[in-house]
Amino acid sequence: MKILNFVLFFLGLCVNICALAASTQEQIKLSHSQFEEPLVFNVFLPSGYSKDTQKEYITLFDFHPYSHTYLSGMHDWMSHNGEWPWLKTIIVTPAYGNRAGMLFDETGKTTPLLDFFDLQLFPHIDKNYRTNGFRIMSGFRTNGTIVLSALLNKPNMINAYIAISPELKDDYVRILSTANEVLAKLNDKPRFLLFSHGTNVKEQHQMGSYELLHEALKNRAPSKLNWHYQHFAQNYFMSLPLVSVIMGVEKLFDDIHTGLPPESEIAQKGVASIVAHYRYLSEQKYGFEVSPKNSINRLGEYTLGTDPVKGIAVLEHLIKLYPEDSYSYHSLASAYSQIGDYEAAVKHQETAVELAKSRQTWHQNKHKSALEDYRLKLNSQISN
Repeated sequence: MKILNFVLFFLGLCVNICALAASTQEQIKLSHSQFEEPLVFNVFLPSGYSKDTQKEYITLFDFHPYSHTYLSGMHDWMSHNGEWPWLKTIIVTPAYGNRAGMLFDETGKTTPLLDFFDLQLFPHIDKNYRTNGFRIMSGFRTNGTIVLSALLNKPNMINAYIAISPELKDDYVRILSTANEVLAKLNDKPRFLLFSHGTNVKEQHQMGSYELLHEALKNRAPSKLNWHYQHFAQNYFMSLPLVSVIMGVEKLFDDIHTGLPPESEIAQKGVASIVAHYRYLSEQKYGFEVSPKNSINRLGEYTLGTDPVKGIAVLEHLIKLYPEDSYSYHSLASAYSQIGDYEAAVKHQETAVELAKSRQTWHQNKHKSALEDYRLKLNSQISN
């Protein structure tokens, strides 16, 4: 009976897990004048989408119908820990049998496939899902060529591009013949590009073309195109999409997660300069709010070592800017502890503990542990 109960429990658990997974995937169907049947796309919604109804999300699109197998899995892993390093994202891929690829003009003289993305697919996604306007497009081989074509021919459709081992030989889709002229014009707003490839038998015919594109990027890419080139010489061919997307995501969101180095020119100009920089990132680069907290905190900790008064002053700005954030007080308390003012450290950490009551348990425990440590040090200081 115990074994039977365990089996039933296990089967029920599997059913619940499968049901949960199924609930995060939806399909959309779009009509097109060139096809009798609708074009079907799969939409993979991030965990928490149905519960956090006020949150808006980034969109990532990949034109390979099998790409969701690695994209959704990697995204789930890389976003579950506080959206670090991958911000929660809606992932869209074509369903098996989707014939939209027939719209692709290999001569590069027209862009009917990109037109379909721009005029039908993305507007439909934005209308029916809580997107925040920031779009990423990734692609491997010919789909990587489509990514580059989108950058050169419809630069306002996508914000970030990950082009992996794109087909370029013989001026395929006119990428190489137009790159120098078009790249130089892409300085009206921030954009991101990762161009990557490997070294293997399936890419040998492309190596000369890859070098030409790399040279075009080095010589013609404007400052607002944040481009990166990566030659994965040691990786297997079929590993390239995975390692490229991971690298692309990390580089794309690095200024959100890592923050400004405290010794950087922007940070050294002070808190106002940092806030202005993050306002630029929020309004111009991403289109959604990016917090300067991490960079201000790093500047405060850095300055504390050489000028404690200035370091404390920097961290006091966090409280002015984010008075309801427990970590604003936690950071200031830590700074006072480092300079031996345990009374001030206890005072601010008590506030941190109080504000953390609505946060997850591990945040509460972290703040309580710090408060206990400061109190012990304060008592020891008083008794001595």
